[in-house]
Order: sequence, then C-alpha cells, then structure tokens
Amino acid sequence: MILPRFDVLAPESIEEACSMLAENADKGVRLLAGGTDLLVELKSPIIPQHVPRCDGCPTHPDGAVSSTIDCKMWTSEPLMAPDGSLRTALADSKSASPACLVSLHKLKELKGINKLDNGGLRIGALTTITDIERSFEIRKEWTALAEGADNLGSPLVRNRGTLGGNIANARPAADTAVPTIALSGVLTLQGKSSKRIVPAENFPLGPGKTVIKPDEILTEINYPKLPPYSGSAYYKLTNRKALEISMVGVAVWLALEKPGGLVADVRVALGAVGPTPIRAESVKDVLIGKIPDENIIDKAAQAAMADARPIDDHRGSAWYRLQMVGTITKRMLKLAVKRAEGK
Repeated sequence: MILPRFDVLAPESIEEACSMLAENADKGVRLLAGGTDLLVELKSPIIPQHVPRCDGCPTHPDGAVSSTIDCKMWTSEPLMAPDGSLRTALADSKSASPACLVSLHKLKELKGINKLDNGGLRIGALTTITDIERSFEIRKEWTALAEGADNLGSPLVRNRGTLGGNIANARPAADTAVPTIALSGVLTLQGKSSKRIVPAENFPLGPGKTVIKPDEILTEINYPKLPPYSGSAYYKLTNRKALEISMVGVAVWLALEKPGGLVADVRVALGAVGPTPIRAESVKDVLIGKIPDENIIDKAAQAAMADARPIDDHRGSAWYRLQMVGTITKRMLKLAVKRAEGK
C-alpha cells in the first residue's frame, strides 16, 4: 500500500482552519484529526484491485471487458454514456486524492470533556475515543456513549481516533454516532463567518455524506442534562470481538417517572441497518406512558424492527439483521430500565 503526495497545513485557530478549507476547496482538501480512517482511505494498492472496465468502444463494441492499452477509449471518445467510460473512471474527482490535508492537531480548544453548569456535557471534537472510554462522568451518566467507545476498533485506534472524526465520517455503523443520537446529542459546525447547531440525527445524509459545508468544521458535541431515573445502553453485534464493523448496533436511552413507574421518555437509535443511523420513532408510541414490562418491551422491539431498513451484504443477511434488531433492542431496553431504577 502506498500514500499519494499531499501538502499538510497546520492552522493555529479554528478561523484559520476554515479559511484554509475554503481556499483549497478547488484543489481537493480534507481535514486530518486522528487520521485512523482518513489515512486508510488515502492508501492506494500497488496493484489495483478494481480495474476500470470499458463499457463500449470501437475495439470492444459490446463493452464489459477489462480495459487495456489497445482500447480505443484512450484516443477516441466513448460510444457509451460518459459516466460509464474508462476515461471518466480514471478522472473521477470523487476518487481523486486531496492535494492537501488541514491538520487540526494544534487546536487545543477542540479537545476535552466538560460537565456544563446546566448539567449537560460538552465534548470537543478532537477528544480521543480512549478519553471517552476512561471518563468516569460519561460512564456514569451517558453510559451508552462510553459503551460505544468500548467497542470502537482496537486500543491503538481508540488512542488516535476522535469523537468528531467518528461522527463526521458518517458511517451507518459508527459506534459513537449511534449512542450520540440516542442521547440527543447536538453538533456545533463552525465556518468562516458563521456557526450553527445541528441535531446528531440530522447530520448524516448517507454513507460518507453529511450536511457539513466545505468551509465548516465540527468543533464540539453537546449532550443535554439527563433527567432523574434515566439510563442508557449500547450493544454492537459483530462477527469478531474486535476490529470489526458492526452488523447491528442498538443504543437506547430511557427515562422513568419514578423507579418501577411509567416510561416518561425513550429514544432508540439503530446502526448498520440503513444508509444512516436510524431513530426508531415507533418505539416511543409503544413505550411512553406504559409500565415497561415484558409484554410492552416485546412490542417495542417489534416496533424497532419495523423502522429498520437492513440490506444483505458480506457481514450478514437483511433477514438476520432484522431479527437481531428485535433481540438486541429488547435486551438494551431491559438494561436501560434497570439502570434507570439504579440497579
């Protein structure tokens, strides 16, 4: 594996970083935080694993063949649509390597975990997953987020990877993004001349796609104060115990009116069963205002299954994923109830 050539820019402030993003947008620019995902994405195999194919040319009128030097596509216009041609595949700007990386390592204000005066929690986007994993405050009150951090990558990855990077990558299975949605997290996006707040569930648009603008940086994640008698939990189902992308991830936050009482509020977020993490809104209709007994929790798990949109892939079938959404949601709801009751 080899890395392409690129320049590294090291801004001294958030404002300077935003300006660098805007100024280099036409050249191709990416943000560098922990780098655990970015550097893997930038690596190119010495021997390409996916050879572009000719979809039609004078030499290969039927197309669908691996392109070689005798393909007329090299010297003539393709007969097929431009987005299917060899020439376009080789010049695809989406797969082109960035000309520069804007490193955020000097921006100390983007790091840290702070309990706010209003009882909420602020986490800087450059805070490492290890710091989250080891935070007593987070594990005690925002438990699902700590459990998400527990399950992310390996110790080496957690030491480098950041909360902001894991969320900003917009992967449907991201281990901190799913709990952040269940815990009503909100993201602060800062640009050259403005700042805006975006609920975590509204941030991703699809795999790898977000609402963030070219000159914006995710600077912090805020979590609201948790009411009394509330608890949360997260579980990641994988084929291996570590260094694996989840097949299904479920995060639950639940609040009771009192120990043993009715459900006051609940949020369930599902990972890896849709193009983005999914808020299982149907669960609220089943649980709120009810005693969370076995029967009601069973119905809530069924409601979560109805909200999921899994696909078949090499990690598991859509059918199996759907069954696991029900099973894991049921377990996490029971665990969240126990934690809400202080057990």
